Amino acid sequence: MKTLYSLLFTAIASFAPAAFAQHAGHAGHDAHDHGAHPAQPAASAAATDIEAAFKRLDGNGDGFLTRQELPANHALLPHFDMSDANRDGRLDANEFKRGMSML
Repeated sequence: MKTLYSLLFTAIASFAPAAFAQHAGHAGHDAHDHGAHPAQPAASAAATDIEAAFKRLDGNGDGFLTRQELPANHALLPHFDMSDANRDGRLDANEFKRGMSML
């Protein structure tokens, strides 16, 4: 058992420096200016993306999504009924957001 722990420790210790070195210089990170982008919380950006997706999918512009308006391969389609909180057969913007957040 002691030998197993020694081997495991040696393996971890030998790979750790390489992992840290790879992370430090990934994809020209040092050359990237974070100040060039406006500060926007990740949650806010995701919410904006979901709102845009809802509007894009709402083909008839009625403010609701039906099963027919979702593409056949949309990730939410198998979870449509679970997302439809009021069971009216369509998703409003809040139901869509809630459903997408569960994926």
